[in-house]
Amino acid sequence: MSSVRTISSDDYRRVGRAAAGSVSVVTTLDRGCNAVVGLTVSSFVTLSFEPPLVMFAIQHDANSYRSVVSSETFGVSVLDAQQVHVARCFAVKGADKAATVEIETGQVLAVPLIARALAHVECRTSQIHISGDHAIVVGMVEAARARDGDPLLYFARQYGTFVPLAGP
Repeated sequence: MSSVRTISSDDYRRVGRAAAGSVSVVTTLDRGCNAVVGLTVSSFVTLSFEPPLVMFAIQHDANSYRSVVSSETFGVSVLDAQQVHVARCFAVKGADKAATVEIETGQVLAVPLIARALAHVECRTSQIHISGDHAIVVGMVEAARARDGDPLLYFARQYGTFVPLAGP
């Protein structure tokens, strides 16, 4: 039987930074204080097309953790390349995030969404899996829409955009 080698925390973080991802903001309404709460994520992915499911990961110590995992609904706004200020705002702990970012209301579930985002997804919470220091939240998509534009990307602790390679 082979022994398991444990990777150092620093090495594992370097591996994580090597994976580029689109930047999204997950939002919900905290019913206790009637406030918009949310966080910036680069872990948002479509999980299934039939039925339409999405997922993202949220760290247990995130300020919005309790509100997000206890909510029955949430919204995801995939950010446009021009929305770096939104990504930074929702990445900061403790800030009144909705005070400096324009929020709109979802058309089907009335969840808070980031205005002028590249895409919006309105979801009902389907499953929550606790794994390590994160929860993986799976949402059933009730409404989705997208527009043309350039996505905001995150790579190696920096925001950027997509530049296609030349050729076929």
